Amino acid sequence: MDRIKALIVDDEKTARQGLAAIITREHPEIEVAGQAGGVEDGYRQITELNPELVFLDIMMGDGSGFDLLKKFEKISFRVIFVTAFDDYTLEAIRFSAFDYLLKPVNTRELKDALQRFNESRSVNDDLKMKMQAFISNYNEGEKSKKKIVLKTTDSIYLVPVTDIIRCEAYNNYSWVYTSNQPRLLISKPLKHFESMLEDYGFMRIHQSHLVNLSHLLRIDKVDGGMVVLSDNTPLPISTRKREQVFRMLENI
Repeated sequence: MDRIKALIVDDEKTARQGLAAIITREHPEIEVAGQAGGVEDGYRQITELNPELVFLDIMMGDGSGFDLLKKFEKISFRVIFVTAFDDYTLEAIRFSAFDYLLKPVNTRELKDALQRFNESRSVNDDLKMKMQAFISNYNEGEKSKKKIVLKTTDSIYLVPVTDIIRCEAYNNYSWVYTSNQPRLLISKPLKHFESMLEDYGFMRIHQSHLVNLSHLLRIDKVDGGMVVLSDNTPLPISTRKREQVFRMLENI
């Protein structure tokens, strides 16, 4: 089986060499075909080497990782960002469905990222849309205008967070219900959406249900408690969450 050709683009030499050493030691299925120190060098080596995977720093001496990506009319490789950036930048990356590693790179997190890469190799991706989402989310200060990239097996969607009504667990997947299109099956567990959306007015009311409280129509206290949202679907409140939900709704 052919090895996966990878390129590391980072203006910190020690960071490049450290990541390359971990990959060589822990992941023989990955061939580090080259290392680049910036945007121009990265563009040249990607063009020459045609890697399948690029580990990409965000801010470099001659520009950003996104400046590099924008040089390509068609992007035929996958990207894993490697960054030491703050929570605000990481939030924009996560909302845009890019994968990332934090510096210094942890061997376990690298293994998990490469596993996600392998699982997604056969799935169509749209880096242009994901870049658009990142730039929009990074530049937009208002939470109400944030957008999230949602990938199904067939398509990729750019959805305003305010349009998401609720998320429902489905094994290790999640159904995402929005106000303007059919439900979407996303290959992420409900915990993924909970951690990403809890600061945006979403609440886990049940083991299987994460809801957007801005879409709340009413709460029925019969039968242990039911929440009814703007899609008119009644959802149960777990016994463990009941008091917390009632208290939060009273505050609202």
